[in-house]
Amino acid sequence: MKNYTVFIGSFILLLFAFQIVSGLFLTLTYVPETSQHLSSSTVSIFSVNYPFLSSITAATFLFIISNKVCKVKKSTYK
Repeated sequence: MKNYTVFIGSFILLLFAFQIVSGLFLTLTYVPETSQHLSSSTVSIFSVNYPFLSSITAATFLFIISNKVCKVKKSTYK
């Protein structure tokens, strides 16, 4: 359980750092388009997006798979 906690903690920290760096990069390189200022604005009310939850789920599956692969490799070397 300790390995899983360390894995998820480091994954969350790296994900957060990546989000900050990519957000800064996108903000610095954004050039607004002035020809379509307010003419085509769309409002999405029921748009649900769970990137953090899907990232944690993916990290959990990767942790499980990596543990299974490591157990197979450890048993073949004995």
